[in-house]
Amino acid sequence: MISTILYLYGSVITMAYFSTVFLIFFGLSWGVLPHWYLHLISRIQEYFPDERHKNKEADENNDEQEDDKSADEIAEEQVKRIIDNDLAPCFGTAPTIRPTLLGLMPEKDWNATEKTIFFVGLFFRAFFLMPVRIGLLLTSFVFVALAGLQTAFRTLSDHEKTWVAIVYCRLFCSSMGLVANYRNPQNRPKKPGVAVSNHLTPNDIQILFAGTPHGSSYGYVVTGQKHKGIIGVIEHLVEKLCPALWLERKCSNERQGFLAEVMKIARREGPVLLFPEGYCSNNSKVLQFRKAIFEENVNIYPVAIKQTPEYGDGFWYEDEFFQYLVRTMLNWAVVYDIQYLPMETRRESENNTMFAGRIQQIIARAAGISSCDHGGNLWYKQEERNKMKEAIKSQNEAAMRRSSSSVSEISSSSLSADEFEKVLESQCHKYMNGPEVENLQLIF
Repeated sequence: MISTILYLYGSVITMAYFSTVFLIFFGLSWGVLPHWYLHLISRIQEYFPDERHKNKEADENNDEQEDDKSADEIAEEQVKRIIDNDLAPCFGTAPTIRPTLLGLMPEKDWNATEKTIFFVGLFFRAFFLMPVRIGLLLTSFVFVALAGLQTAFRTLSDHEKTWVAIVYCRLFCSSMGLVANYRNPQNRPKKPGVAVSNHLTPNDIQILFAGTPHGSSYGYVVTGQKHKGIIGVIEHLVEKLCPALWLERKCSNERQGFLAEVMKIARREGPVLLFPEGYCSNNSKVLQFRKAIFEENVNIYPVAIKQTPEYGDGFWYEDEFFQYLVRTMLNWAVVYDIQYLPMETRRESENNTMFAGRIQQIIARAAGISSCDHGGNLWYKQEERNKMKEAIKSQNEAAMRRSSSSVSEISSSSLSADEFEKVLESQCHKYMNGPEVENLQLIF
């Protein structure tokens, strides 16, 4: 009896694995089955009560009197407010609208039926989805390694290299449980130019490349930060099969050469795939874009990514990439909606900062999420916080000097108390909406 059950179990796992590999190699898909699967999971999740507690209490300290605080203390509080309110929500687990059932233990107050459903789901994720996905991950590594080995004996054509890259990326994405919807294929990035996208994980490269149709002669010129471990191995294999540029983030001298090479390739070939945010976030906001590549005479192809975290959060927040892989393999799925947007070029009235901001807004609107006026540097680097603190401090000191000057001039005149209050209010409003405040975010 036990041997029969094990035989059936192994047969199901094997059939699911080989069927997926077969479909990927021949450019086919499972059709509507993944969407039926997601619909079933959604119906199961809706059966469970939503017990999320949102803290909507306002910060009572925001209106605290600051008259007795120094400019340095006020600036520090303002920076902390930006970090807590604007950036902190971008770097935690992605918010969900219903229970995901992705934990390893049930909630204590669930009833017997709910706990039974949870354990059935856990068994399905751990003993069906994960073994198949591990097999697909190992297959992707073996496949790309063999393809890379072949390049030592003969030169692959552009069509062959692109086919290898597509198959590898689709095998790898299948190991994550990716269910992706690629929309507006007529806007897919072309040569020459730069494809820019918001960013959740290093796997975004494979996910976007997987959307390249079979039979294409090119995909993307891949770029990214140099890594160690599993990601470093993947980068080493990938660069043997397609154009790739890797940046050592810690080396400031290398950055200029990297950007020069990107612009050179983008103007004559491409499309170069870049993530202008510079850091991964959880898809709740689009972080501020870096302005370096938004120059004149460069075609920009915006790509908007929107995830559905109820089936599995695609954001990489773990310390080690291996931990991230294990978590994604235990997810129900990683669901991405990818929109290719019309090509954009810099307008005559724009500088590169304005152009970068416009593309950021275009991607944010298409993804249905808000944009952030600050970048990941402010979250990860203390020196960036210190720079912002000093800038805000200088602005506050200038405001105090202007206010003192205005008060001195007004107090020496014969204005009434009501007139004095109106003038003082107009002076403060003029400063807080002046060009210095508007351009503060452009300094960083």
